[in-house]
Amino acid sequence: MTARDRTEGIPSVPDDFDAAVDWFERLSSDLVRLAEYPLPDVEHAVRTFERRVERHVREFARRLDATEPPRGRASEARALLRADHAWFATSNEQLDWFFRIVAQEDHGGHRQALGQYGRVFAESLRRHRADERAYLEGRRAAVPSGRL
Repeated sequence: MTARDRTEGIPSVPDDFDAAVDWFERLSSDLVRLAEYPLPDVEHAVRTFERRVERHVREFARRLDATEPPRGRASEARALLRADHAWFATSNEQLDWFFRIVAQEDHGGHRQALGQYGRVFAESLRRHRADERAYLEGRRAAVPSGRL
């Protein structure tokens, strides 16, 4: 962790991506419960998490690009992982949108909405990470979350 990852009222974001997803879900739950974090700390946390998501997408895309294209259902799973990654850019934009609403009018309802969106985003990332692990493990039954 770097000094840039630290905030006064919010714990530092972990370097490990899965741990960062758990961290963001806890932060989001705190926002839903109206934790009184200073707005600059919330902004720093949101921006740090957005960067972590972007970094994950770049790093995992390189891993996919470095492997031989799979065939059959594994090819479909790979395409689904890539589609998820594309959606995460949109999810980051939505997260930014929710934060900007809080920044414009900081009150409990807006913070709760930001927290609710953060929880949904964290859950989708958790499911996606399970799909990535299954894909990388190469299990024949590793069709992402039964979605294909």
